[in-house]
Parts: sequence; C-alpha cells; structure tokens
Amino acid sequence: MKLPIIPLDDAQFWQNPYPLLAQLRREHRLAVNHEGVVVPLHWSDAEWAIRGSDFINEGIEFLERRGFVDGDPLHTWRKNALGVKEGKDHIRVRKHVSSALSKRSIDPLRPMIRKIAHSILDHFTQNGEMEAYRYYGMWLSRSVMLDFLGVDQEEISHSEKAMAGGNIVDCFGPKVTQEMRDNGNKAIQVAMDHTQGLYQGRRDEQSDDLLSHLLQANEGQGSLSDGELITLFSTIFGSGASTASIIASGIYELTQHPDQAALLRNNPEKYKKGACEEVLRYRPAIYAIGQKASRPLQAFGYDFLDQQSLSVILGAANRDPKRWDNPEVFDITRDPSIWSLSFGIGQHFCIGQAIARCTIEEGLAVFLSRCDELEFSETPRWVPFVAENKLESLKIKFKSLESDSA
Repeated sequence: MKLPIIPLDDAQFWQNPYPLLAQLRREHRLAVNHEGVVVPLHWSDAEWAIRGSDFINEGIEFLERRGFVDGDPLHTWRKNALGVKEGKDHIRVRKHVSSALSKRSIDPLRPMIRKIAHSILDHFTQNGEMEAYRYYGMWLSRSVMLDFLGVDQEEISHSEKAMAGGNIVDCFGPKVTQEMRDNGNKAIQVAMDHTQGLYQGRRDEQSDDLLSHLLQANEGQGSLSDGELITLFSTIFGSGASTASIIASGIYELTQHPDQAALLRNNPEKYKKGACEEVLRYRPAIYAIGQKASRPLQAFGYDFLDQQSLSVILGAANRDPKRWDNPEVFDITRDPSIWSLSFGIGQHFCIGQAIARCTIEEGLAVFLSRCDELEFSETPRWVPFVAENKLESLKIKFKSLESDSA
C-alpha cells in the first residue's frame, strides 16, 4: 500500500503543518512520516492507536532510533520512565503519585498559581512589552512546579545552570543530531545526579513534600527502584517545560484572535477552561505519540507486523471535523468536555495533566487581566524538528491594565 508522506524533515512544514494535514486527512485514512512510520490521520483511528491493548507505547526503541544506545545517560533514564512501562510495572509506578497529582489535590493550588502569575507580570507591565515564552510561560510553570514539589530555588539552581545547554525533550524529535545527543546526555546525567542528592537530603531530614513521599515509596512491597524514583521526580519537574509551551501557544493564538481574548478577559471563570482545552487541541504541546503493534494485526485497513511502529501526529487527529465543528477555527467557547489527544488517553494518560491544566487556565486568565491590545513585536517562528511544539520566542507589546490579584 503506497501512502502519502508527511514531510517532518522539511523545516518549512513545521511553521504551519495543519493545512497539509487537513488535506491528507480529507483524502486518505493513513500516511507515513519521512521515516516510513505509519500515521493514522483521523480521530477515531488515532484514539484506537492510543487506547486499549492493540497498540502499546513504543518504549525504549523510540529513543534508540534517534541514536541513543545502552549506557547513554538518557537511555538509562528512559528505561526507568513511566512512559515506557506497561502492565503491572506501569500500574505499580503510577500509583505512587496518582493521588498527589489528581485534580482534587491540585485545584487548591489555583490561588498560588494566580499569585505567582501576577508577581511575574509586575516586572513587565509598566514597560508594556515582554518576551512571553521565557519570561512568563517558563517562569510561571517552573515556579508553580517548585512550589508544588516543595523544592527551594537554591536546591535546584545548580542543576538548572548545568542543564541550560541541553533540551532533553528535543532528543525525542524526528531529527536528532549528535550535538543534541551529547547535550541531552549531559543534561540528564546532571539532572539524575542532582535528584539523587535531593533525595539524600530528604533521607537525612524528612519533610512533608512530594520528594519525601516518593522516598517513602522506595521501601516495602511494590516499591520504586532508585532508578524509577529519580526518573519519576525528574519527569514531573521537567513537565513544566511543556506547560510553558502551551501557555505561550495560548498567548500566541489570543494575540491573533482579539475577540477570543476579550471573552476570556471579561469572563475568566466562564471561559478559562475552554481556553485551555482549545489551546491543547489547536496547538498540542508535543507533535506526536509513538506507539507499536502489540502483535500482528490489521488496523485502519493496514496489516501491521508484531512490534511495528506507528506515530499518532496530534495535529491531524486534534482537528478532525468528525469530532469538532469547524476544527481549523480557534474557538474557546467549544464544549471543554470534548477532549483532545494532547495529554494522551487510556493507560498512559499524562499523569501531570491536572497541574498543567490549572497552570494554563490561571496563567492565561491572569495574563489577559493585565495585558490588553496584544500585538507581536516580531513575527514568531516555531522550532522545527523537535518533539515539543514550541516557539523560538514570543515578543509581545500590550497595553497594561490595572492589577486585580484577588
């Protein structure tokens, strides 16, 4: 079966992939990426590929295809990650943090998130301009995660400085260079070493924070191994980078759609959830979810071999007109209960989605409460070839509004 090609190796494609994905979806059920990996184009097929047991997480081979080998720090880290585990091992690791990261546990953090967001904007609103990706999205998501995890800035500063030269998420993208591998391995080794030191500090002096609770899960039946313990914490902390990208994407879209910005600004309680879900649908944090066939099977009219790879490109499934009316339109008034695939679905549903959603909802609402008449200082560009849908920068001019930090 000859399938059309999605050109993930073309830098220009990344600036606006959605028209081509929409055309392919209208004309075909399946496509392949530049590596020949099968891509389902429709929502129902993508959901089938992620939910259930016909297809499972691709596992460590996803990273190995990007040039990482056994013994590399990132390879070692990934082998212990929740995302590559299946069955009983996945359930065992996930249960240790699922309650701490549930919506019920996270919702009380909203006042703290709003307070942090206002404090960040206090530094910029007098000037009427800012680079909103790094100095709002990144600062907000990072500060919220530090507060939630109970980690002091001093405890993490050394690790952050050492990791500045490498973006680990980039190493899961479709075009990984040797420089990216070297930087990613260095960065994750620093992160693992630093996390080990944080845990040792909690062993010496217990505290009522997530680090200490995870440390307690290192003992007894069903316990976490040292590798699982370190990987789990570093994954939770590192997830703030994706949250920052979604916040930046939200500001990007709201700048281009002032009517939608006005709705959220004038009635944040009514529209902040819808705004979050629409950004997730319209601009997912990661470009794709890697899966593989759990056995030889036929799916989507295609015969898969055992362990054959499949890639769910979220920008295709998340804009399927069979699930959403006018899916190419950015509309925060959509029913937010009609979820997208941006946080996954089924067994591997993103464990940190509740804190990410709270941070996005409150972050966008606070930003618009302080900033009006948004416009770009320069044309934003999307970073090509990386796993995370992120902007190179987001320079915004705005009219400052009076603060209401209640």
